[in-house]
Amino acid sequence: GISGALSAVMLASSVGSSVLQTATAADNPNYAEALQKSLFFYECQQAGPLPEWNRVEWREDSTMIDEIKGGWYDAGDHVKFGLPFSYSASTVGWGYYEFRDSYADLGLDKHVEDELRWANDYFMKATYMNDKDEVIAYCYQVGEGNNDHNYWCPPELQVDGTYVASSSCGVKRPAYFATKEMPASDQAAGAAASLAVNYLNFKDTDPEYAAKNLKYAKALYEFAVETHIEDWEPGMVPTAKSLGYDGGFYTSSYDYDELAWAAVWLYYACVAEDETQKQAAYDKYIMDIIAVDESITGEMGAHPYTGYMKRIITDTGNCWQNIWVHCWDTVWGGVFAKLAPVTNTARDWYIFRYNLEFWSGTSKDTDTSDWGYEPVRTHKYFGMDDHLWNTPMTYDQIPDLPDSETSSDFIAKSPKGWAVVSGYGSARYNTAAGLQAMVYAKETGDMTFAEWAKAQMAYILGNNPMGYAYEVGYGTNFASQPHHRSSHCSPTQSMEDPVVQVHTLWGALVGGPDLKDFHSDITKDYIYNE
Repeated sequence: GISGALSAVMLASSVGSSVLQTATAADNPNYAEALQKSLFFYECQQAGPLPEWNRVEWREDSTMIDEIKGGWYDAGDHVKFGLPFSYSASTVGWGYYEFRDSYADLGLDKHVEDELRWANDYFMKATYMNDKDEVIAYCYQVGEGNNDHNYWCPPELQVDGTYVASSSCGVKRPAYFATKEMPASDQAAGAAASLAVNYLNFKDTDPEYAAKNLKYAKALYEFAVETHIEDWEPGMVPTAKSLGYDGGFYTSSYDYDELAWAAVWLYYACVAEDETQKQAAYDKYIMDIIAVDESITGEMGAHPYTGYMKRIITDTGNCWQNIWVHCWDTVWGGVFAKLAPVTNTARDWYIFRYNLEFWSGTSKDTDTSDWGYEPVRTHKYFGMDDHLWNTPMTYDQIPDLPDSETSSDFIAKSPKGWAVVSGYGSARYNTAAGLQAMVYAKETGDMTFAEWAKAQMAYILGNNPMGYAYEVGYGTNFASQPHHRSSHCSPTQSMEDPVVQVHTLWGALVGGPDLKDFHSDITKDYIYNE
């Protein structure tokens, strides 16, 4: 989705600053250029009446029929999908929160703030509250993927709910709302998280605007909690039946992670708002995530989880290994990155670190001389699962932990060391893992995973067997055929006409290479280029 480029934004902002100029050497990446252009991508994605600061010459006002105007289009289509949208906005905001000085040093703080206002203003416009400031409805999707994906033309050609070039086909743009009767707790929680992060980013520079963000964040979270409906029995994996509609395009696995993502950011926001309320914020938001029922003890002495964590960990006799990554459907990676420094338990630091070991590491007998970084070869041993949940631990204790004596698992790597969790959009996941790595480095001072992230970004920016960057417009040699209707600008609704795209989709991160370090730079190949 639109989240495809955002992790590159934050990773670029965190690995270093340099003069804004066109990169010339693959082995000497210009992170400043990468960051600048990554942000520009979001201007290309703007829906509705474009703001005065939009600089994309080939974009005009579009989908003006939408009652709730604005927001970002998803990927290369023109639907405003709720989960990838809120994930993208919250993660762009997260990167700015963590590495604000880098944006300021490069003169990009105003740009990222414009984009964050654009996205979060939309979430507030899409939220309907009563006179008690309680949410009664939230519009989480505009457009229908099953209709939209059948047409290949710019959004400017969509008028009155149909495409001018194919008006007889009648492509409509329905809107989908979360209400008590038709809940979408995952969608509401995702927006709440973004708004809570936005409060933190604006509280010192525009306190009135920030306060409005926080009011909406709290209200949407309460609405999500109220409309969260569970459908499971003891002994089963917890599931929810209160998820939003997606038409089969961004099917949500569950809502526990979005609820936790919102809760952890609301904790940070409430503490920033009033330091004296830290314990109250912990009890309200952090406990929503980690709560355990100690009045119930199982055969092995374990207590069941009752907080959102119960979706991934049954009881205190178990723990969890995150082998995925922070992404639109699964934001646990971000949750534990922000949770561990708050709870300071062995459990949360273990889950946070294990994921980074999994992404960056490899077996002891693997030749990594051509990878550009030295990976870890094993996992740290934090202790027995049944002790991790309530064992106090701070980050400075981690380096002294022993290595695990059991066999270690790591993510698949290409011959050149490119980490791939999915062949469909490998780069978007890789850069999200890179963001987590840089946050870990910031929190702990441990640069182990930062070096991995830096090498992966160098690969993205051209130091790879294909010999070009996977960020469109970066340097002088880059993937130039993203799977994107607007930049392709076909006059005949064909992905093959024209052969070469009409416009440059500056800053977009294409899908990326596969496990063989291969990439196909063809518009219609969405696996490699969405």
